[in-house]
Amino acid sequence: MDNCIVCKSKCLDIFLKVNDLTYWKCRFCEAKFLDKKNYISYNEEKKHYLKHNNSLSDQGYRDFLQCLINPLKDKISNNDFGLDYGCGYAPALADIFKKDGFNIDVYDPFFFPNQNIFLKKFKFIACSEVVEHLFKPYEEFIKIDNLMDLNAWFGVMTSFMTEDFLFKSWHYRRDPTHVVFYKKKTFKVIASQRRWKVLFPSKNIALFNKIDPS
Repeated sequence: MDNCIVCKSKCLDIFLKVNDLTYWKCRFCEAKFLDKKNYISYNEEKKHYLKHNNSLSDQGYRDFLQCLINPLKDKISNNDFGLDYGCGYAPALADIFKKDGFNIDVYDPFFFPNQNIFLKKFKFIACSEVVEHLFKPYEEFIKIDNLMDLNAWFGVMTSFMTEDFLFKSWHYRRDPTHVVFYKKKTFKVIASQRRWKVLFPSKNIALFNKIDPS
């Protein structure tokens, strides 16, 4: 492994080996990530996502999504055009925004691979339980930056890492589709590499704002 998949730093060490899995750590952004040789295949990954119980009618899941929706709604207006990025097979987050009067598109590389969204600009983008699945997060954040209009907001929900010694037993690590893990420091580095400010309004939530370079 030559570079951190999150920030491209070369400050890497092997962090942990569990059975046949190898995890790396970046000393610069503090991300931890799975070695590429341990990634599952496209078909295995899609099959795993289809097992998720993320129905549009599941009130518990909709309540969970409000953890990201509510702080993001505090930053935007009903006239703003948004995107549910990595929406999965049942885009419940987009459905909630639509019922609240927002205009929102959906994108998912497995289930809604509409490439036309990359020709647009959005005032807000929501990623709920997405960024931990990214094989190339540095490149994905560039894509998202290019989708963001000036002063747009980008909301992320994922389980933040806490203490390194807890990583081996952490339930979040055991999902075979979870390949990269973030700390607050990681998100601060991601923001600093772009023209973004970052806020942490509540547990496991990061909000990025694309600021005017002038």
